[in-house]
Amino acid sequence: MALKDVMILLLLIVVLALSQGCTKQQTEEQLLKSATLHHKNDEFDDAISDFQLLIEKYPKSSKVPEALYAMGVIYRNKKKEYKKAESLYTILVADFPEDPTAQSAAYQRARIFVEDLHQPDSARKAYELFLQRYPDAVSAPSARSELDSLKKTLTQAK
Repeated sequence: MALKDVMILLLLIVVLALSQGCTKQQTEEQLLKSATLHHKNDEFDDAISDFQLLIEKYPKSSKVPEALYAMGVIYRNKKKEYKKAESLYTILVADFPEDPTAQSAAYQRARIFVEDLHQPDSARKAYELFLQRYPDAVSAPSARSELDSLKKTLTQAK
């Protein structure tokens, strides 16, 4: 190998090493903004990737509940992966019960069990848990009504 080729190879290695070192890590705000933009543009897989990256890189971030909730919405409404959505809502409610998104996530879990997974016993338990934890939530009156109807249906089915 000629000296010129060795020099070019070394130069390329140095440039690559420097470019790797200069790559700026995205902040949690940047990841959330990117994920939200992807979601808005119906780029759901990219949105999920950014939300997951935010959760992995910044597990203690105050943005994690929002990311979990948004992924739950995408999985339920866009990808029709109901078990995945329910699982994300469960994590959100368990790990961040005081976050404002937890109330909605708890309610959405019950609705997924009723409307999408057709598991009335699980739905009853989810409604009861929601009402126990968040009795004053905006959706509590709807949950009470839906739970009453569900109990009547379950009683008639016996």
